[in-house]
Amino acid sequence: MLEVDSRYSFAGFFDDYLKLDEAVKAQSYDDVLFAVADPNIRMKLVQKWSGKLVPFKSLVSSDVQLHPSVAIGKGSIICPGVKATVHITIGDFVIINLNATIGHDAFIGNYCSLMPSVNISGSVTLGERVFVGTGATILQGITIGDDAVIGAGAVVTHDVAPGKTVMGIPAKERTS
Repeated sequence: MLEVDSRYSFAGFFDDYLKLDEAVKAQSYDDVLFAVADPNIRMKLVQKWSGKLVPFKSLVSSDVQLHPSVAIGKGSIICPGVKATVHITIGDFVIINLNATIGHDAFIGNYCSLMPSVNISGSVTLGERVFVGTGATILQGITIGDDAVIGAGAVVTHDVAPGKTVMGIPAKERTS
C-alpha cells in the first residue's frame, strides 16, 4: 500500500497522454510540482499555471547526495539515489530520476529530463528541454543542444546539435 506523508495533500494529477485542459483542478494550492517526463509538456503546464499565484518549489529526496555547491532551480524534482558532485547548476523544472549521477561543473538546463541511471560526466552542459533516456552516459566536456534527445543506453562521445536525436554506442544521430 502507498504511504503518503501527511504534511502534503494531493490535489490532482496530469498524465502525459491527457490534453492540457483535462488536468485535475483543485481549489487551492500550497505547492505545485509537475512530474511529467516529456520536457515540452512540462513546460506547457508550467506556462499555463504561471501567473496564477502558484508557488513552484523543488522536491529533493532525503537520500540524495548533493555537494553544498549544487544549485537547484525552482520546480525541480530530484529522485532517490541521485548523486551530484561539486559546482553543478540544475535549472528550473528539471527531473532527475532514480540513481542518476552528475559529475563536477555540469550545467543542466531548464526543463531537462534525466531518466533512471543516467551518468553525466564532469563539465557537461545540457541545453533546455533535453531528454536523456534510461542508462545513457554522457562523457566529459560534452555539450548537448536544446531539445536534443539521448536514447536509452547511449554513450555520448561528441557534442549533440540542438533538436537532434542520438542513440547507440557510441551515440550516433538517428536517421529515419
